[in-house]
Amino acid sequence: MSTEQQNNRKLKTACLGLGRGAGQLLTLAQDTGLYEIISVSDSDFAVAEKMARQLNCTAFDDYRQFALQNNIEVLIVAEPLYKCVEHIRMAINKKCHILKLPPTASNFEQATELINLAQKNNVKYVTASPYKFAPGFERLADYLKTVDIKQYYFVNICVAFGEDFFAPIVSDSLADPKLNGGRVLINECFELLGLVVSNFLLPQQIYALLTNKSSNKKARQFFGEDTVTASLIFKEGLIGTFLASQQTGTGAVAPIKIYGVENNIVVTPNRLAIYNNAGELIDEHKYPLKPEKCITEMFIDTGRAILEPKQYKLRTSSRLDLGTMALIEAAYLSARTGMPEALRKIFEMSENEKFSLI
Repeated sequence: MSTEQQNNRKLKTACLGLGRGAGQLLTLAQDTGLYEIISVSDSDFAVAEKMARQLNCTAFDDYRQFALQNNIEVLIVAEPLYKCVEHIRMAINKKCHILKLPPTASNFEQATELINLAQKNNVKYVTASPYKFAPGFERLADYLKTVDIKQYYFVNICVAFGEDFFAPIVSDSLADPKLNGGRVLINECFELLGLVVSNFLLPQQIYALLTNKSSNKKARQFFGEDTVTASLIFKEGLIGTFLASQQTGTGAVAPIKIYGVENNIVVTPNRLAIYNNAGELIDEHKYPLKPEKCITEMFIDTGRAILEPKQYKLRTSSRLDLGTMALIEAAYLSARTGMPEALRKIFEMSENEKFSLI
C-alpha cells in the first residue's frame, strides 16, 4: 500500500448498541476522516434500521450474526457487556479493535480478561474517555509534570450530577445495575476516577460507603447506589476524598481540588486555576469547551494509534483503565465489608494480572 493510500485509508467500523446520541457520535467519528461506519446493531431492530438509513450502512439486531458477518477493524461498544460480552470476545479473536464506552467492563476480572485477550490478538481495547480531552484536565496533567508532585497532600472531588454533555451515548439499557457492575460509582464516575489514577497513580487503600435513597425501599438494593463517598490513601503522604450523589440535583461537572504546601489547584473541564495558601488567585487559564471537540479528539487519538502505531501512541492506556477498574472494585468491596480495603488485594485475587501502579 502506497503512503498516499495509507493516509487516505479509513477504518471499517461498526457500532454495537444505539442509545440517545448515537447518531451524533457516529457522525463525529466519520467526520474525522479516519472511520467508515459500515454497520450498526441494536436489540431493537427498528432503532438499528433507522440509524442505518441515516449512515447508509447495514443494520442488525442479532448480535451473533453481527459479530460473525461483519469484517470490521473497529467495534464501538455502547451496549452493557452483560448483554454482549461473548460477541466482544468473538470480535477480538477476529482481530478487531474495541472502543468501549465507559466503564471498561462490568468488573475488574472481566476487564482483565478482555484486555489480556486483546493483547494476545495484538489489537487495542480502548475505553472511550472524552473527559481526558477536556482542556482543563489536559492542562492539569501538563502542569503536574512541571512541579514537585510530592508537595501535594490532599485531593478532593465532589460530583454534582446534571446533564452530562461528555456522555457519547446515553444508554437506555442500563436497567439492571447489578448485572452492569453497579450504578453511580462505576457507570458515572469512571472517567473522573480515571483522571485521579492517571495523575497520581493508584491509592494504596480505599474506604467507601454507598447508599441509595430511593423512595421505594424494597427496590433500593436492585437500583444500586445513588450516592458514594470514599477516602483514599496514596503514597508519599497524599490522601483524598471523593463524593458523588445524584441527590444533589443538576450542577456543573465536578471540580477537582488539589491542596499543596506551596499552592492549591482547582480544575474543571474548561479551567485551571492556581491559588496561594491565603486563597489568592495567582494564575488562571480558561479554555473554550465543546463536548463535540472532546469526543472528536478522542476518536482521532484512537484512529491514529491504530492506523499509525509506529508514529502515534494512545494518550490513554488499557493499564490505566485496568487500574481505574481495580480502584472501583476495591471501593465496592470496602462498602460490602465495612472496612478499608487495599488495592493490592484486588490484584492478588486475580490469577492473571500483575500491576505496577500502586
